[in-house]
Amino acid sequence: MGINPVTGVAGRGEKGENTLHHNLARFTHILRHLGMRVSMAETLDAYRALTLVDLKSREKVKAALRAVLVKKAPDRQIFDLAFERFFVPPEDKERQYLLRRQQEEKERQRLAEAREKLEQVLSPWSMEIKFNQEDIQTFVRMPLQEQKRLTDFIRQMRGNPVNNPGELIARVMQSALNYWRYYLLKTQGEEARRQLEAELTGETELDDVISGVAADFYRDPDDQLLYQDMQHIGLAEVEKYTLTLERLSRHLANRLSRRYRRSSRRQKLDMRRTIRRNIACGGSPLKLCYRSRRRHKLRLILICDVSASMARYARFILQFIYGLSNAVQYIESFVFSEDMERITPHFRKNEDFVTVMTDLVNASQQWGKTTDFNTALKTFHVQWGNLLTADTLVIIVSDTKTITPRKAARELAALREKVRDILWLNPVPARQWSNLPGVEVFLPHVRMFECYSLHQLESILHQQLLK
Repeated sequence: MGINPVTGVAGRGEKGENTLHHNLARFTHILRHLGMRVSMAETLDAYRALTLVDLKSREKVKAALRAVLVKKAPDRQIFDLAFERFFVPPEDKERQYLLRRQQEEKERQRLAEAREKLEQVLSPWSMEIKFNQEDIQTFVRMPLQEQKRLTDFIRQMRGNPVNNPGELIARVMQSALNYWRYYLLKTQGEEARRQLEAELTGETELDDVISGVAADFYRDPDDQLLYQDMQHIGLAEVEKYTLTLERLSRHLANRLSRRYRRSSRRQKLDMRRTIRRNIACGGSPLKLCYRSRRRHKLRLILICDVSASMARYARFILQFIYGLSNAVQYIESFVFSEDMERITPHFRKNEDFVTVMTDLVNASQQWGKTTDFNTALKTFHVQWGNLLTADTLVIIVSDTKTITPRKAARELAALREKVRDILWLNPVPARQWSNLPGVEVFLPHVRMFECYSLHQLESILHQQLLK
């Protein structure tokens, strides 16, 4: 294309914002909200790369940014989709703006019509029965036959000789709306939540790009599986999901086995840091950086919640962790619900994972029960406290739902003092953590991460284990 793909795509901002560095900052902001790791140093590298290419060549700009910003294979598709949606000609940007305004106007009309319809049906009690915006939105999203069934029921109630019919109708209406709100959250809402890990910015233009990338990304079923909530993996998808899980864990294990650290000894040249260090010298390698292999493998203790709400997550995470066994010095695994069980011996039988898990579930006294993390940690300290060392990384997998969370937090604090770090993988979306009492009391003692998909699991462990 002959159009400048960087300085010709600024949003509807103030004068002076239509610059190279401003648009690049907005683009990297989008990538971060789509789950890609882009540091400030990499953003500066991208800016320098753009100063060396012809900005009138769309493909050269795209290749330069991709070379600097994309570090993992799954990120390449995200980058490509975001680039095509963000760097567009001004006339296309204007059309998108007008289309967005039309859609917003249609949505306002739908909500206004729904409110008017409810007020007509509820007359003469419409003044007594109050509904908020969320109730109206739920009613609009209900199937048409369900809307009709609900309104027909209300009309029938008008002729019934009952006391306080308005109060009864209000209860029926609220009950129906609560049910459909929950149902839609678990179907349409869950699908929307699983689309990539697209956190919105609050700026309409950028959010349009992020939402569009998430929707386009999900046209590939394999990518959808990677980002799907583990809890909702169907039986028909388990085999395919397991193969994806094995591939990712094997890739991470190879990275762990080959990982290097910075070194002052002249063992192996670190090309990446050498190039970055010599940018000020015009790229000439005047100052060399070196690296050497790490000598010590990791020591992991995995503690999985296998209560009724967590058993499915535990199964997949156990399999992923044991895919790292050739790169980790040793792995000790435990499961808990009402109490703690050590399950490491089950994984030393050299059998396939499905057989191991079948035997484990059949032999376990904890699988699918209620959760008492306090009792479980006390048992752990008494029976296996000798496993805790200063170079051990503890990974806890749980939704934090337990009885006596404050007592459990005291036991967790004692555990934290004896190990290198504690990572907590929480399958509950971060936006719901404020509703979980356990999160507040456990957070001071652990580093907690939202983790409900295979992509999140791989990304978290990749970042934390390769430190």
